Amino acid sequence: MYYQIWKKKNKKSFYSWKMDETYIKIKGKWHYLYRAIDADGLTLGIWLRKKRDTQAAYAFLKRLVKQFDEPKVVVTDKAPSITSAFKKLKEYGFYQGTEHRTIKYLNNLIEQDHRPVKRRNKFYRSLRTASPTIKGMEAIRGLYKKTRKEGTLFGFSVCTEIKVLLGIPD
Repeated sequence: MYYQIWKKKNKKSFYSWKMDETYIKIKGKWHYLYRAIDADGLTLGIWLRKKRDTQAAYAFLKRLVKQFDEPKVVVTDKAPSITSAFKKLKEYGFYQGTEHRTIKYLNNLIEQDHRPVKRRNKFYRSLRTASPTIKGMEAIRGLYKKTRKEGTLFGFSVCTEIKVLLGIPD
């Protein structure tokens, strides 16, 4: 719930996106978490899938462009599924003015951003419960990152930020 509200309030599209997928273990099986962040490190979207294929990457990239419009640059790793999904979307008229970069070290920001999600690997018991848990973590981390970026971390309180997000007066 917090993730949906947070996502609606943070609908800005930025110049550069970084997109990557990482693997997490859920009940002994590997699943793939697709994530996209902007140039400031704020999460644009996350999507948990059972497979790491072109179809999953295609759906995730399409969902992002519909929600945020086209960025100038999308930075990804050299995963064949993401590259082919990006080419397929270009054929269908999406990402026409977007440059796709696959340079190894440009994606370090998102690779470092995966750490908190992967650290909590042991707690995910099913795909159905892991997805909302990860989304909630991302929403809270997004509030923290935004506050830190604005330089107002002194007196930061998750409770206060959630009240502001929900529009609850003090």
